[in-house]
Amino acid sequence: MLLKIRGECEILGVKFTNTFILYNNNKHLPIEKGKDSIITLKKNSRYVFPKRNTEQDQSKIGTKIWGNIIKSILKSNRKRIIIIGPSDTGKSTLTLFLANKLISKGLKPLIIDSDIGQGELSPPTCIGAAIISKQTIDLAEVNPNYINFIGSIQPIGYESRIINCIKRSYDKLSKNSNITLINTDGYIGNNKNNYKIDLIEKIEPDCIICMGESDQIKDFFKTIKEKYSNNSNIQILQGRSPYKVIQKSVYDRREKRLLKYSKLFKMFLNKVVISKKKLNAIYYKDKFFLINMVSSIDKVNKVETNTKRIEDLINNKIFIQDRFVGLSSENDYEKIIGFGTLKDFNNDFFSVQTSINKFDFIFISDIKLYYNNNPLYYYKI
Repeated sequence: MLLKIRGECEILGVKFTNTFILYNNNKHLPIEKGKDSIITLKKNSRYVFPKRNTEQDQSKIGTKIWGNIIKSILKSNRKRIIIIGPSDTGKSTLTLFLANKLISKGLKPLIIDSDIGQGELSPPTCIGAAIISKQTIDLAEVNPNYINFIGSIQPIGYESRIINCIKRSYDKLSKNSNITLINTDGYIGNNKNNYKIDLIEKIEPDCIICMGESDQIKDFFKTIKEKYSNNSNIQILQGRSPYKVIQKSVYDRREKRLLKYSKLFKMFLNKVVISKKKLNAIYYKDKFFLINMVSSIDKVNKVETNTKRIEDLINNKIFIQDRFVGLSSENDYEKIIGFGTLKDFNNDFFSVQTSINKFDFIFISDIKLYYNNNPLYYYKI
């Protein structure tokens, strides 16, 4: 989509004057026009001239509804902020808006995007983290500084690993930033036994922003307030969701994942054949299976020295073929340095179509990618 701006406008906390903007994401974009500005949108060959919202609408939609949040964060000098709420409540939009506003104040925020199904900083099944030094309206265009591999687009069953990976990203990058924004997935689950509570305990934020107004989320937020309201070190803020909430369909979410995967596929130019003996370990479903007994894997991770289970899996041709994988090296085995698809395992050798040519660890996901008469398709096993 091409935007032509005559006059002034603000998009996600970024000010624009008399310019053109090419926006290549499938997310809805809040544009707040100046008084006399004219904005023209062109998508394919169709032109649209959006009209100004009423004063009543302007008080309920757009990023201006979050002005009090940024003021409160700056006034109280909060450094570690976690944003929690169901899907489609504006968490990722708020995260980027806050980052842009913080940058305008001379700060350098770290964003940890832990939405493993719909994240912007990494492909689906992963957690991406990046220190943002320049304002942007499209987080997907930012190169992440650190990527962790989870292996699923659903957090259920991976809660402990997600928490550990968020903590690892924070420990690796926070010393080079002024403030951290942690955007979480939309899974809420049982209020009394919720992994977001465990995440708060492990990350120790000094600010929690609660998004959404459903009965379920109100009960969960009540649990949070009861637990932390007496803790003077933690500020709890209620983030308003736009009253015109954009509900994404299953098709919309799938399309977004396909776009991410298709961009990656174009980079899978190398066919690497590697012996199993050259690998330190294989990760699958929240466990590391030791292949090389001289491994650098720490005790935090679940490690199985008995490799019978993984041997059965990798010798299964149906399981292996087209499996989406992350790749890393022994220098920092948790930092994903490339992606690919497994093509075959034969005579103790893996064949991987990938973007890199050297790796020591293979992280296997529950996603398969393949081409079927072009374009890209994926299915979950």
